[in-house]
Amino acid sequence: MTLNSHKNSDRNLALVFTQGVGLRNWLNAGYDTREIEYYRLLSEKLGGVTFLTYDREDPREIDGLHELGSINVEYNTISLDRRFFSLLAPFFKYRALKNIDVIKTTQHRGSWTALVLKWVLRKPMVARCGYVWSLFEKRAGASRSRMFLIKFLEGFVLKRADTIVVPDRFAVEYLSEFHGLEEGKFTILPNFVDVEQFKPKDLSERDKGQFLFVGRLENDQKRPDLAINAAAIAPELKLDMVGEGPEYERLQRQTKDIANVRLLGRRTHAEVSELMSSATGFIIPSRYEGNPKVVIEALAAGLPVIATKSQGLTEIIQHGVNGLLTDDSENSISEAMRMLVDDPALWAKLSDGARRTAVDNYSLESVIEREVALLRRLTDG
Repeated sequence: MTLNSHKNSDRNLALVFTQGVGLRNWLNAGYDTREIEYYRLLSEKLGGVTFLTYDREDPREIDGLHELGSINVEYNTISLDRRFFSLLAPFFKYRALKNIDVIKTTQHRGSWTALVLKWVLRKPMVARCGYVWSLFEKRAGASRSRMFLIKFLEGFVLKRADTIVVPDRFAVEYLSEFHGLEEGKFTILPNFVDVEQFKPKDLSERDKGQFLFVGRLENDQKRPDLAINAAAIAPELKLDMVGEGPEYERLQRQTKDIANVRLLGRRTHAEVSELMSSATGFIIPSRYEGNPKVVIEALAAGLPVIATKSQGLTEIIQHGVNGLLTDDSENSISEAMRMLVDDPALWAKLSDGARRTAVDNYSLESVIEREVALLRRLTDG
């Protein structure tokens, strides 16, 4: 019997959520559909998936949440403080989780819960680093004492995990050097997208000159100001900004007199898909990234990506193949926007390359099969 048999395998996966995060957070952030659908399909391959979340209400009763299907959910039924729940959940939920065969974290924050569960159940554990906690904190200017604590917690878990899943090669090199880990302990498993939901359209079906930014509105990492200033230089073009964050109100004031820029706030996953299918280009001027799903979704929609030459973006975007790489300046971004509008042949080439990149490397089916193979190796071993 293998993991590829449909609903017949005896392997059961426990997904331990990030500390403080529940399915309501997924819903509010607008990505419950893509995440739940991934694990619903994975459950069919494995035989069972259980979410261990920080919700304080039954997630199946949350209005608007994507259908969970066969996924089981264990949550914070006694409303403990998130810090206490992160330490005690493996004991409170022992009876419900005792038949689990493999444990996986969603991100590093709170992964100590999964580690305790590993010790209690004596089962293998996958430490997933969708983004590298210590690297992001370092880039954000964390204090020396905070970095010392983060390095200790991150290293403590990673050294005791059975395997570490990261989205790209850079994460392997950074973590192996930072914590003295063997590279053989890592598995590269990129983020996935639903290439059937994000579909390309010809240029004639799109809103010519319409560009899109999707991301958290803060300048430490995402730098929405660069996108806005680039659009202001090219008033004949249009820019829609999707997202919320600490800079939202300031950006509202800033864009009040910029007629070609709109702040749309939060949008559902389906709405973002529609916006991507109708835009001419996607702008991501981040200072750094991990393996951003929103960029891969834009590629799946056949949307050429204008990206700054930043770590995490240059591993996905190839200049002249699926997008355009720019300097960290509004002038460079604005020039790239005009290139896409003024050169339909270039746009068509990049659009085709974008779609091909997403389908070949980041489709939902291909990533699930790679994860199934990894989990089989762990449980069989």
